[in-house]
Amino acid sequence: MRSFKHYRAFQIDPDGHVFACINLVCDDDEQAKREAAALVLAHRIELWRLDQRIAKFDAPLEAVRQ
Repeated sequence: MRSFKHYRAFQIDPDGHVFACINLVCDDDEQAKREAAALVLAHRIELWRLDQRIAKFDAPLEAVRQ
């Protein structure tokens, strides 16, 4: 039987405030990291599982300058 894990990918604005949360259900941390990295467009993403930050993905420099 497969065991899924629940994660949250928080979108962070340039001032460091959370403005959105995307729930992810993945097999493991590596899959969650890949899915969270794909969410990075114009804002930083922080990936969390429960109270542990798993990864942080910065926005592209072009997006930060705008």
